Amino acid sequence: MVRRRVVLLPALMIAAGLPLAGAALGSAPACGSELKPPPLKFGNRVYIDKNRAGGEPVSVVAKDGSISVSAHAGTTHIYKDPNALPGAADFLVGYSNETLNWRSTDGGKTWAYVGMPVVNAGPHSATSTGFSDPDYAIDAAGRIYNTEIDLANVSVFSSGDDGQTYSRGNPEVTSGDRPWLTGGHENEVYLYVNTDQQIWRSGDGGLTWTNQSLNNAAGPDAKMYIDPIHPKTGLIGPHNDQGVSISADQGKTWKAYDGANTGKDVDFFGAVAVDKAGWVYRAAAGGYKGSSDKKADGEVTFNYFNRTTKKWADSAVSIPAGQGDMLWPWVVAGDDGRVAVAWLQSKPGHPTDFYMYVAQTLNAHGTTVTCANGSKKFIGPQWSVANASHKPVHLGPICLSGTACNASPTFPEGDRRLGDFYTINYDKDGKLFITGGDTTLLNPVGGPKPVGNPIFIAATSGGKMIKHPMHTAKTRSSCTVNPAC
Repeated sequence: MVRRRVVLLPALMIAAGLPLAGAALGSAPACGSELKPPPLKFGNRVYIDKNRAGGEPVSVVAKDGSISVSAHAGTTHIYKDPNALPGAADFLVGYSNETLNWRSTDGGKTWAYVGMPVVNAGPHSATSTGFSDPDYAIDAAGRIYNTEIDLANVSVFSSGDDGQTYSRGNPEVTSGDRPWLTGGHENEVYLYVNTDQQIWRSGDGGLTWTNQSLNNAAGPDAKMYIDPIHPKTGLIGPHNDQGVSISADQGKTWKAYDGANTGKDVDFFGAVAVDKAGWVYRAAAGGYKGSSDKKADGEVTFNYFNRTTKKWADSAVSIPAGQGDMLWPWVVAGDDGRVAVAWLQSKPGHPTDFYMYVAQTLNAHGTTVTCANGSKKFIGPQWSVANASHKPVHLGPICLSGTACNASPTFPEGDRRLGDFYTINYDKDGKLFITGGDTTLLNPVGGPKPVGNPIFIAATSGGKMIKHPMHTAKTRSSCTVNPAC
């Protein structure tokens, strides 16, 4: 009897989920294992709007904690397959040659379209125009800025009431393609325009502008960020495909630091972020080559830039994304070392089913730990990875040729309804969320839609991007009754 009980005890313990003595009771956790972030999970997608276009959406969190999202109006993102014609209302109804804007006051559960005051329909402002290329920024006082173009003008408009209305608008700051905004001190906002690497600054809430630099080879080539180490005058932005540019004089002069040595990348705008301690991060996601690509050979890589040594880490980190083809990385950073990366990904054997993926780390520039035996060990960034969309957000090839996609000889190969990127951010509590386009909804007769629709997906578990929640303020009075605000 005794012999039989000894033999059966391990099996009984395993069945009950209890640890075996040699496995757990006598061994300590691996040194540095505590740096692994909590499992990252996302809820179901919320359609911000099932009846309006939603390519290339961007987001901003207002001082009152509300979330605003803005998207391309669809003019150059139209799927021209005749079978999509029954869904034309998503593009035509309410079109006003302006970008589209929505606001949520319940953490992204529900959304309200932001049009003209009172009617909440049509254009967002009377003094701004441009159907594409939105980008948000918020200044220190809470004024929210957005931008739009119509392939000739670059317009900037803004809100003084937490995104409820947009009362100010400069219809033409300059001309060019793909603008990006950066909010500074009260009434201070920067505008970067990809054409000729233009950098502009406004000190009066976007009404008037001064050119800071033009065609600077050492300057940035996409969205800039305020430098938290030198917040009064410092700016940071991506440089080429492997570097960062830093300015100490409000964007007038720049110094570039290349050498991130990240891997494959399908990215038009440089995935760079800066945390609140000043560390700079760059991500890459690549492998997808277009409609003829059937080989799942993609990768996602990541590196960090040390502001003290002014060097990138010796080698980039591989994010454990699994097999597939990747594209369109986007990075967001919060408190020191808290970073998340998002990208699109297909899976082996399904090269035209695309999902939204997210990875998070809480020690993005590595951590030196003291082990149980007293030795010290450097632990590189540790990651938690999630398939955030659960189901595909796009079925079919994705065109990678920009506006030239419209000239594609076949409709599927010219499909650009998602635009050229999607974005990740975090809310007032530090919880991650993503905003992107979705083309899986069908038109009234069961065919494709001519445009994608905007979606919002929030994390349900994972690490917080900030240690402490934002200090929120009471929602401001609507500018409907104070148009000058």
